[in-house]
Amino acid sequence: MTYTTKKDGGKYQCQGSRRAHQQSSQGRTSGCCWHADPILGERVCAFIKPKKDATISFEEIISYLKGKKTSALYLPERIEIIEEMPLTNVGKVDKRRLKEEMKEKLKKEGKI
Repeated sequence: MTYTTKKDGGKYQCQGSRRAHQQSSQGRTSGCCWHADPILGERVCAFIKPKKDATISFEEIISYLKGKKTSALYLPERIEIIEEMPLTNVGKVDKRRLKEEMKEKLKKEGKI
């Protein structure tokens, strides 16, 4: 299944951004999902589980992705650092759970 997000009127895959996060020296596991936005419709959020004892910031990830010549369309607009990546019963990143967690977080923040 290809996972896409709608941004600026088009649909884009999150895969390029996810792969680049996983290749970074500090990212261990990552997953991308879109979340609802009242103005733009959807925005990309990257969930990252850093390597043990590593710290990582939004700016570092964006800088790393730009250094890899990642298109601006694939750059996440939000990054969530998580301790454990939710997985499906076959071991893949559970994007549905990531999306649900993001929705709950945005509700608590009053953004949706």
